[in-house]
Amino acid sequence: MIQALFYAGALLAGLLLSALAAALLGDPTLGGLRLSHVLYAATVAVVALGAAGPRVLRNTLSIAVAIAGVLGGAALVYIFLAQVLYVGTAMAVKHGGLAFLWNIPPTPSDEAGGIGPALLGTLYMTAIGALFGFLIGFPVGVYLGEFRRELAAKVARIGVNVLVEFPTITIGLLVYALLSLLGIRPFSGYAGALALAIIMIPYVALFTAAAYASIPQAVKEAAYAVTGSLYKTLFVVMRKVAARAILAAFLLGTAKIAGETAPLLFTAFGNDYYTSEIFGVDLGQPTGSLTLLIYYMAQTPYTVQNEVAWGAAAVLLWIILAIFAAARLAQRSA
Repeated sequence: MIQALFYAGALLAGLLLSALAAALLGDPTLGGLRLSHVLYAATVAVVALGAAGPRVLRNTLSIAVAIAGVLGGAALVYIFLAQVLYVGTAMAVKHGGLAFLWNIPPTPSDEAGGIGPALLGTLYMTAIGALFGFLIGFPVGVYLGEFRRELAAKVARIGVNVLVEFPTITIGLLVYALLSLLGIRPFSGYAGALALAIIMIPYVALFTAAAYASIPQAVKEAAYAVTGSLYKTLFVVMRKVAARAILAAFLLGTAKIAGETAPLLFTAFGNDYYTSEIFGVDLGQPTGSLTLLIYYMAQTPYTVQNEVAWGAAAVLLWIILAIFAAARLAQRSA
């Protein structure tokens, strides 16, 4: 009887709200639906859930709010990414299409420009940083995954976890200070690559540790029985077993450092011109990158440089999306 009254009240409340919306607001349309119809359905649903009990109502509303928040946040992210890709690609086409990839950045008086030196700098520094970051992070990850119960491994894992959360700009400052103390030029592409390598190490280490820890103990024992060598077991047999997961770790770490700006402010510093006739960019000198170019040119009051910044953002995003896609394929195969 009480539930029947609740349902009757739901119908009545829905009718009243829909009539009120039609009278006061003219019953506007929301995505093809009348506001009165939306209010009616929502009111009936809420009051009907109330008839089932406050706990059911509370749980259902909590789930609905959570789902709406997740979907809304994801929609905002996708809209932003789509805008960067659409506007940035259009700006790149406007500034020469493919020539945008090798032309030098414009001065305020130029009508068009490109991202050539910055693109090369990004590719060089990311490649070197990813290589050395992997060469150090991989054995660290093997140690963390296989000897995780040892005290030294536990302490090392704490350090790696701290390094993951460490502000990357402080890593750039650390590299700058260290090179200055050693009397080495702090502003160079090599300094930028060193900072990127340090940033990549913990990501590779943690992914590798998780991959090795997931290998069944029986497989490890069988591998050791066949090889008779701990080194061959860890770095030959088990590396092949976890190869795709390790590849995914390498690709995700590479995508992470490719989009870094802060550590390069105090290391690579930036450069808008080609500095080498052979390789295009001399990493021994201040070196440009896409992230630095975007950072500097997005702040200028000149339209041509703002447009180039949009184009650079689109190119960088396409590169990172390609790396992430490859990493996802590797993870699924693993």
